[in-house]
Amino acid sequence: MRKLTLFRLALSRLAMFLALAAQPLWADDQADPIETSENPANAEAVSEPQAAEPQGPVQRQIGGLDWHTDYAAAYKAARDDRKMLFILFRDERQPRIAQRFEQEVLAHRDLHGPLSQTVRVVLPVDAPAPQANPDQQPQKLLSHSSFGYMYGRQGIAIIDLTDPRSRLCGQVVSAHPFNREGQYTTSNTRVILALPRATVTQRALIYAVRMHPAAPVSTTAGQCDGFMCSQARQSSQLMSQYGSVGHHDWGTRSGAISAATGRSASEVAAMAGNRELLAAATELVMQWQGSPPHWQIMNTRAAFFGYDMVRGSGGNWWGTGVFAN
Repeated sequence: MRKLTLFRLALSRLAMFLALAAQPLWADDQADPIETSENPANAEAVSEPQAAEPQGPVQRQIGGLDWHTDYAAAYKAARDDRKMLFILFRDERQPRIAQRFEQEVLAHRDLHGPLSQTVRVVLPVDAPAPQANPDQQPQKLLSHSSFGYMYGRQGIAIIDLTDPRSRLCGQVVSAHPFNREGQYTTSNTRVILALPRATVTQRALIYAVRMHPAAPVSTTAGQCDGFMCSQARQSSQLMSQYGSVGHHDWGTRSGAISAATGRSASEVAAMAGNRELLAAATELVMQWQGSPPHWQIMNTRAAFFGYDMVRGSGGNWWGTGVFAN
């Protein structure tokens, strides 16, 4: 009888979780910098594992820190501690890339502090997704639509579990698939860990700005703001809708920014043809660098900023940065 009660409770929680995850995500205040989940195929939040207890002890240690090897146990720990869940997906068919990343990057002393503020888990790329119904056909966790920007590859993903009241809770907010050369270093992994709380597309574009060699100050001298991110998203959606780069409806939007912040507003906008998220984000920043007026804006200190990018129906990405100076 007790097992049956626990099973019914698990199903009830799963139903409530899925009902909440299916609701549209809209920014409602400046403290929660999101507007809409831009995960592929309108992804819902990652399904919460229904395991009542962790499935085993920590089995890995990297750089003096304990790493989970069970997704359900790691998710529960991050949720209970209200932390980010840092996931390393390993492809054992190409173990050299992940092994080198563990030894040279994750074990580096400069990352010990930032990583210790997260819950960490190492998983194979074919790790199964959590299921409430054991009769269902098993699916890979990486096949969940929220991990779509991992493109099925090994690499880094982060799930935000820091605030159960936030619409970001349970969302994949960073997706950094490895290429054949690996490409991630101590420096850019530290940047990933220091990104502001935001959606996966917003964090991708902020990451691309911060990784640019010229280090434009537009994302470091001010505060990432929810209203500003929503304005950046609105602009990107308008460009996607009209099929052209421009500051559409800028008179109305700049007035709204000035009224909300008490400061003057400025904006940069561009289109990228790369299909993958991070490559498109990097291309957007390069487009802005090639335009002196845009680059000057991005190298001006702003009290508040917001970035976001939207993929249009044709596959192009439309990106915007907005600033209150």
